[in-house]
Amino acid sequence: MHNPLFRRVILSVVLVTAGLTTASAAELSPQQARQLAIEAYTEAAKQGDAEARFKLGWLYQQGEWLARDLKAAASWYLMAAEQGESAAQYNLALLMLAGEGMPRDVGKGLNWLNKAAELGLASAQLKLAELLDAGQLMPQDSAQAARWVKRAADGGDPVAQNNLALRHFDGKGVEVDPAQGVQWLIRAAEAEHATAQANLGQIYMDGLHGVSVDLPLAAKWLERAAKQGSAVAQYRLALLNEKGLGLPRDLVAAQQWLEKAAQAGEIAAATHLGLGFENGVFGAADPIKAAQWYGVAAKGGSALARNNLGVMYREGRGVAQDFNLAKQWFAQAAEQAEPLAWINLGLMAEHGQGGAKDETAAQAWYAKAAEKGLPKAQGRLGWLHFKAGRYPEALAWITRAAEGGDVSAQNNLGVIYEQGKGAKKDFAQAARWYRKAAEAGDKYAQNNLAVLLRDGIGVERNLPDAITWFKRSAEQGYVKARLNLAQMYERMGSGK
Repeated sequence: MHNPLFRRVILSVVLVTAGLTTASAAELSPQQARQLAIEAYTEAAKQGDAEARFKLGWLYQQGEWLARDLKAAASWYLMAAEQGESAAQYNLALLMLAGEGMPRDVGKGLNWLNKAAELGLASAQLKLAELLDAGQLMPQDSAQAARWVKRAADGGDPVAQNNLALRHFDGKGVEVDPAQGVQWLIRAAEAEHATAQANLGQIYMDGLHGVSVDLPLAAKWLERAAKQGSAVAQYRLALLNEKGLGLPRDLVAAQQWLEKAAQAGEIAAATHLGLGFENGVFGAADPIKAAQWYGVAAKGGSALARNNLGVMYREGRGVAQDFNLAKQWFAQAAEQAEPLAWINLGLMAEHGQGGAKDETAAQAWYAKAAEKGLPKAQGRLGWLHFKAGRYPEALAWITRAAEGGDVSAQNNLGVIYEQGKGAKKDFAQAARWYRKAAEAGDKYAQNNLAVLLRDGIGVERNLPDAITWFKRSAEQGYVKARLNLAQMYERMGSGK
């Protein structure tokens, strides 16, 4: 609804009224001042003042100073509308179209809406554009909608200017013209329209619509929008602060902007806070805070946060371990087609977490994620095929995973070449894949590589290197490596 309080002063409150003949403004209570305003508006309205009639309609519609009465509101709006008061015509049109305070009358409602739009009321022009775009109450016509938006934009309305800019980007009712779109955004942004400022910041941040990336300029517009409360701008500004892009790196500011955005409902910011606290971006890792922010984002519908919260419950980090809750969050994320959740459901089924072991179910989950190209899923799927003796399938999936960088798959591919199951024995290939995984930190591959180095199989025998790899594996808690290391020392102690 159009708020007349910001258009111009309608009337001065008359201070000389019954019971308050000599009161000064400073002595009036808010309730007394409201009553005086109502009496003054009513008197002026009875004398035919269009703005006063409009104002009374507004007061009756809002129901704050007067008991809400849509019939009375419509009556006062009608009188003001017939006198050419555009705001009254607009509000009357909305009541007629909704059938509030009077019988619904689409024809008359659209007529009053058109009158207000023709008189230059931007809110009426934008409402007509909205109806025309949607084909609601009138035939769909985006070109006509764009013309109304253009009139409002030309009249200086920043909402319309932002709207028109977006139309030039996607060609909705107008020709695609990114340069003109950017110019309209600049006009709206300079008028302090927060959404336009956030849009402009995104354009300069990502280099969209033919505009070169300009991170300092992006930071400038995002900061202006963020200070006005734009949650999406706060989130994007936080990313620039976190990475030191376009402005000095400032993790404190990044965290503060993320929290503001998350508290305002920006789910991506809440998810990012979870990641930041989990990975120690803002200082020491804090799994409790990570789980809390993941919870906020998960409840807000973020599939990634739901998956990550499931991981926290499965591993008991930041929350008490609870396989059932973990499965519930994974399931919700899986329903949103989050491939990581498919993998995690597969892992729980494979290891019997939250239920009996079910490798058939695990294979099905892994297959869904593997088809999406996730190396982790490809590697697990391949290993299940290997365990079941389906060696050709195992080799194909594990090779894809290993080449995609999955460390466990690289170790398993080494096992395949070393054992000659699914592929011809090739100790040199086994050593190559073990080394890749070992250098990436896989304790099993470190032990396996050390065995080949110790025995000179597929590689030149190198006892010092073997000891080094056994040690690195043992330091990660792999008992077999510790045993192999002990045996090597025993042999050395025996002079063998």
